[in-house]
Amino acid sequence: MSTASDTLMTFTDRSSHRYQLSPTDIFYIEADNIYSRIISRDLTIHIPYPLLLMEELMPDYFLRIHRSFLINCHAVATLYRRTVLMDNGSRLPVPEKKYSWLKKYLDTLK
Repeated sequence: MSTASDTLMTFTDRSSHRYQLSPTDIFYIEADNIYSRIISRDLTIHIPYPLLLMEELMPDYFLRIHRSFLINCHAVATLYRRTVLMDNGSRLPVPEKKYSWLKKYLDTLK
């Protein structure tokens, strides 16, 4: 996997297929035990990297909103009290303790 940049990142899935994606095309990354699942505009990629590593590699507009989810803040459609609605229609949980922090961050993007 390449490091985050303004252009494309290369991801290798568990079957050794390589994909190039722009971070802006990724809606969120979901933990799957010791692996992660990238949910993008066009596909879902199951990668052999833990969410903690993905958090370090992704650009700073990716935030860890839950122990299992790292979201692209530019792909948030609406923030509700306990969930965030992503542009692709996915609803992800937001713990009560992170709601205010996430709301403040999203307000700074507007």
